[in-house]
Amino acid sequence: MTLKIMYWENLSMNEEKKLNLPQSLILLLLIIISVAVCIRLKTGGPMIGLFASWIFIYLFCKAVRIPYDHVVSGAYESIRMVVPTLCLLMAIGVMIGTWLQSGTIATIIVWGLQMINPAWLLPLTLIFCSVLSLVTGTSYGSVGSAGVAMMAIGNAMGINPGMVAGAVICGAMFGDKLSPLSDTTNLAPAVAGAKLGDHVRSMLWTTLPTYVITLVLFTILGIQQTSGSYTEANMSAYISALNGEFQLGLVTMIPAVLIIILLLCKVNAISALGLSSFAAGAISFFVQHDSLQSIIRTAYNGYSTEIEEAILKTILNRGGMGSMLQYVAIITFAVGMGGMLEKLGVLDHILNAILKLVKNDGTMILATLITGYVTSLISCSQPMAHVLTGRLMAPVFKKRHVAPEILSRCLEDSGTLAGPMIPWHGYCVYMSGTLGVAWGAFFPFLFLLYLTPVFSLIYGFTGISIKHTEG
Repeated sequence: MTLKIMYWENLSMNEEKKLNLPQSLILLLLIIISVAVCIRLKTGGPMIGLFASWIFIYLFCKAVRIPYDHVVSGAYESIRMVVPTLCLLMAIGVMIGTWLQSGTIATIIVWGLQMINPAWLLPLTLIFCSVLSLVTGTSYGSVGSAGVAMMAIGNAMGINPGMVAGAVICGAMFGDKLSPLSDTTNLAPAVAGAKLGDHVRSMLWTTLPTYVITLVLFTILGIQQTSGSYTEANMSAYISALNGEFQLGLVTMIPAVLIIILLLCKVNAISALGLSSFAAGAISFFVQHDSLQSIIRTAYNGYSTEIEEAILKTILNRGGMGSMLQYVAIITFAVGMGGMLEKLGVLDHILNAILKLVKNDGTMILATLITGYVTSLISCSQPMAHVLTGRLMAPVFKKRHVAPEILSRCLEDSGTLAGPMIPWHGYCVYMSGTLGVAWGAFFPFLFLLYLTPVFSLIYGFTGISIKHTEG
């Protein structure tokens, strides 16, 4: 009996064993190198590098005698949290495929070419996605509906797809950050101990100036595009080709209108995407006269056009659930890696080192922003970034008598906005997969995302908008 007790006590001690600082840094370096090499070689993207991270973690566990089963349980716990996102990605793939086959995307392209001046496409995209995200509280839904539509128009106009994607993402994240209906807008103040109204008002200080700058920059970029790279002859050819392949009209816009209505009515995003896909499938059957077998095949494999125009082929030959499986793999391995690193105590070493930076309000905010980025980089999860950062920094803010809404603002300025800037983060993978644009193409145009923390730092070091509590 005594031996059994000693065995379980020793096992419990082993389970709590974690990596030290040098071991943590070596492991992180190996992971970063493996991911960077895969991205640089443009082979398998970050997916293979992230898969390799699991092997590195396994070898480290064996080398320092940490039970791997205990560590990998952290991966499965983290993956469980992002299952809705994985399902959402596959639902987006189905919706894009069915929208293409039903003629919904083709109708949007034709109307866009006829009604929108290319010089104003970028600022209009930013505003459209901002409003939709703000009133629905979801960046996912905005990107999956308005974002897909604006990308199709921009591609047909020959406008840099990275710019269009940047405008879509900036607009979507603006609403995701400020909308009282957004999960992050509610989570951040809850973690920081702030009131929702105070939190939103505090965020206006950092978000509105950067939004104005972002709008100006996209306006300038749009004007520089002049008329895009297409001529009136191109436009006529595109419209004729699309009218030749599809029966276009108001009825083909039903799936797009339906999903916006459903999102505004707060219907679950996956359900909204599914209902829109069913509507698109019905239009494909009754209007486009496609067979049921063809519709199901498109839902999985994506749409394939017979149009010869190269630009239109690029726009129309995509979609399907199968096209999203690689992105599902990236998120799975990335989030799982984050869960294992947390179990190994890697985050604790980094966060404790960051805390040593705190000397005044400015360095406290700097430390908070860095912590938000680091936790996002490793955990690949907005909720986890908010919880970990908030849990660490809340006592520091309280000690310095800084109002909790300043902490919640910092959580959003870093943890919420970091997602689309990290290639293997769930948010970035979703944006890239849905919009059909690589991370490297849209990253330079994420003005709102990397300018907002700059204002947060300026306020921190100057004292502007920094509210203190009594005590």
